[in-house]
Amino acid sequence: MTDRVYSQSEIQDRFAIEDLYDRQLAAAEAWDLTTYDTTFAATAEIDLRDFGQPVRPYAQYREWLQSLSNVMVNAQRLTGGLRLHLDGDRATTRVPVVCYVTMEFDGVRTLTYTGLFYNDALERTGDGWRIVQRYEELAWSGGPGPQH
Repeated sequence: MTDRVYSQSEIQDRFAIEDLYDRQLAAAEAWDLTTYDTTFAATAEIDLRDFGQPVRPYAQYREWLQSLSNVMVNAQRLTGGLRLHLDGDRATTRVPVVCYVTMEFDGVRTLTYTGLFYNDALERTGDGWRIVQRYEELAWSGGPGPQH
């Protein structure tokens, strides 16, 4: 099998989508939800059923995420190889993620760790690529771990 030769526009799209994920992870870790918003379409649907949460429209997901800011005191997300399929103004991705989160309840901090996949559908908009649908697939989880 020979390596694929990408067009200039495919290269630009791949970099733009990689930048979207980098921007999203940095914003999530900094609790910068204004920047986080720039990675999703306002009409996006988020599926967290693997984590005991319902499928939600993005606005409700964001409210839920904001509600965690008092208990999710630290987080680090590490991503693996981006699996990306481009199809004109649409794309699908599968992004492996390892997430370490320090949760604090009643003054007690607990480390949890989770392996998951972001299974996303993206569309090109006037503002660039945006996630229009996400299914967070649970691969494994561990914790609670040592206190931090």
